[in-house]
This record gives sequence, C-alpha cells and structure tokens, in this order.
Amino acid sequence: MRKPTKLDRLREGIGAGGQSISELKQIAKSVGFWQERFVARPAAEMLIQQGAPGAETMEMTLKTMPITGRDKKADLLRAAFRSALEREGIPADVERTARSFYEQRRSTRIGDHGRRPDATPARQPVQPSDQPIEPTSTPDIVTMIVNAVRRLFGSR
Repeated sequence: MRKPTKLDRLREGIGAGGQSISELKQIAKSVGFWQERFVARPAAEMLIQQGAPGAETMEMTLKTMPITGRDKKADLLRAAFRSALEREGIPADVERTARSFYEQRRSTRIGDHGRRPDATPARQPVQPSDQPIEPTSTPDIVTMIVNAVRRLFGSR
C-alpha cells in the first residue's frame, strides 16, 4: 500500500468542508502545504465582486496570474477558503494580505498588525510598476513565487 500523498491528506482533512479559516490554515500546515496566497486570492476575488476600493487594480493583477488547474492541492484549498470566507467574512489580516498581493503587488503575512490596508511599508518606497520591488528582508517562499510569476509574465 502506498503512502498517502499531500493531496490525499489534504482531501481527508478538508472532508465535507465547513471548516473555519483558521482550521483550514492548520490543516494545510499539517500536510506541509500552507501558503498565504491560497486564502488571499479568494479574498481578492470577493473584494472585486463587492466593488471594494482598489478592485480594478486587483482584477488586473489577477488576470496576469491565471489559475491553470494543474495544482490540485491549491485548487482544493482555494475553494475551501472561498467557502469559509463567504461564511465568516474577510478578516482584516486576510484583506491586508490580499491587497498586498493583488492591489499593491507586495508581500505581507497574515497576522501582520498595525498597518492599514493602504499603508506603504516604512522601509520600502513606492516604486514605478516597471521597476522590480526588492524584498526588505530574507525572501520567503511567497516572495520568491511572486517574483517568479512577475518574471514569467514580464511584470517587472
């Protein structure tokens, strides 16, 4: 018998659904497959649907980052998070992260406190969109992924 894959363990953890945002985050972490973008993207999509400030920018950014359907784990998590966000609403820290990724094209972490969604980080000046945004600290996996996507789609 083969060892269960991360996808198998994720499916088992999510089961029929109905988990909270924090429970889904713990499930994803427990199988070693947590990235903030999995909750940030559905939050950004909901903000766009609601016509929130910055929705046009987020929508344009999302168009440059299509979902290919090749990553079943990510697809499963995004759908589960979307359902949880629809039930619970969008927490402030999740909204900050979604805006950071898709409106401001920066990286923050869920749980960052003390910044308004539209605040500019103190150590990183606003740069023209044709300039790469340099990380202010050691790059984490999300920053590396965002930078890779920018290089792939020419969004330097």
